Amino acid sequence: MRFVLPAVAVVCVLVLFSGLEGVGWTDAREARDATVAREMIRHREPITPLYAAEPLFEKPALAYGVEIAARVWPGPWAARTSPLRSRVVRAIAAVLLVLLAGALAAARFGRRAGVWSALALVSTLGVAFASRVDGTQLFATLLGWSAIALFARPVTGDLRGAAWRTLAGFSALAAALVIAGPWPALWPVAGVALYAAAARDRGAWSRLRAVPGLLFMIGVALPWYGAAVDRNGPRVLASAWSFPYGAESPGSWFMAPLLALSFLVVAFYPWSALLPDALRHAATFWRTGARNATARALPAGAPETRHRDPHEEREAHWMVANLLAALVPVAIHPGVPLTAVLPALPAAAILCGRFADHAFEDAERLRRPITHAARMLALVGTLGSLLLMFTSRRVPEAAADVRLLAAATFVTAWLPVLAAWRDRLRWALALFAIPVAVGAPIVTLLVLPSLESYVSARMIAVTINEHTPPLAPLAMFEPAPASLRVTLRRNLVTTSPDAAHLRALCASDGFTYLAFSPRTESDVARRLAIPLEIVMRSPSLVLARVNPAVPPRLAPTVHKP
Repeated sequence: MRFVLPAVAVVCVLVLFSGLEGVGWTDAREARDATVAREMIRHREPITPLYAAEPLFEKPALAYGVEIAARVWPGPWAARTSPLRSRVVRAIAAVLLVLLAGALAAARFGRRAGVWSALALVSTLGVAFASRVDGTQLFATLLGWSAIALFARPVTGDLRGAAWRTLAGFSALAAALVIAGPWPALWPVAGVALYAAAARDRGAWSRLRAVPGLLFMIGVALPWYGAAVDRNGPRVLASAWSFPYGAESPGSWFMAPLLALSFLVVAFYPWSALLPDALRHAATFWRTGARNATARALPAGAPETRHRDPHEEREAHWMVANLLAALVPVAIHPGVPLTAVLPALPAAAILCGRFADHAFEDAERLRRPITHAARMLALVGTLGSLLLMFTSRRVPEAAADVRLLAAATFVTAWLPVLAAWRDRLRWALALFAIPVAVGAPIVTLLVLPSLESYVSARMIAVTINEHTPPLAPLAMFEPAPASLRVTLRRNLVTTSPDAAHLRALCASDGFTYLAFSPRTESDVARRLAIPLEIVMRSPSLVLARVNPAVPPRLAPTVHKP
């Protein structure tokens, strides 16, 4: 279908580049990375990441390279402190990942399979989400799949240019080790080992020259890790096993494998409805003889016959091995966010692209799995739309926008079913890309701006910057949100809710400004015993001020505008 390649470009624009300036820094990892970059620049610290003037061993220092470059790149101050620059870079990295997956699929399974793989990957929920909040995992995934593309020929038995390919592949993994940590760098090697064990191909490991490659990776990464250990002690190595999510709260070890599968289903939506059939299809290879490059020559007028291509079958099995290997870090590391499953998505997209390619050869043969996947997508989309409708009642600020998203989710989820019912099986596969292509712009242009106060404390920080004296301190009684730290232009002081402490933080206008979460408002008012004047209220933070000169009252009154 000629429209598929232009559709990839259109979906890239809609999913990755729409609404980049719609909201400020969000607290879902994005604001924390920007805060660390700002403090590393301020303290001229190239080795130890700093957050709130304390070392933060979440990931290596080079993981913040994009945020640092966005701040030091020449330009107006507003542009250097805006999230737009780094979001554009992340969106470009996501496009490169999509193109890389498409090129790898085209080289291994054919040009049409490559185009469909690119379309499947860019229209997934995980890629859209990771490009907004997790640049580190995005760049690590790009490097990891660059290594897989370079390893493809040596692993599957083609030794042409094997030496430079393995060297370049391990160089990419060494960069991933320095940027994101051990797990993002080692899972591609684990995929080769898993494939070699499952295929009983002992030569795959030796053709890859894995042991010298791993030693090369260690040699490249040793300078930063050695300098970090020398400066901060062995706690760097203790945190390295959890890079790039060392700051996340640990979860249940027993739930981690189930979480990995759940994350894959959610992040690969809507194509996750087709993934089980694509995996089964990888084990039951078929292809028409006319399109098989290795097919025997057929006499003129002879009918086409389906047969196996062992080489392409090995390629499909290797993609399955990469999919499983990419899920291992999620399955053994509890507490990781949704974006941790991003490395598995290109393998899943390539398998779905191969399935779509075969559907164009004989759609009738794949009628049953296509229809089954369309029905599953309709079921999931219906449940999702009902959940969104229920959620719209809880967020009156964006009720209309959330209802619009629910309607779009419902309609687009049922389009593949209607196409399959009308015997348009190829169109049914193409319509799998519509839910995210339509839903992503609605979220970024309408829903997120309306719900910015839920995901960011930017408006609180802007209010403080504009309506308080220049040197006014801001008192907080719990850790400040990262989106507040990165936007605030005042002194942030962490203290206890005590009237005596607040007197020392009085600004030049005679008031002390404080911020706290809404759930602690009554407790703060009770412990201060001073009337609170609410300046601004948001779902994530409450900004108030008090007059320390007012004598304490037994029953304090909270003044609300």
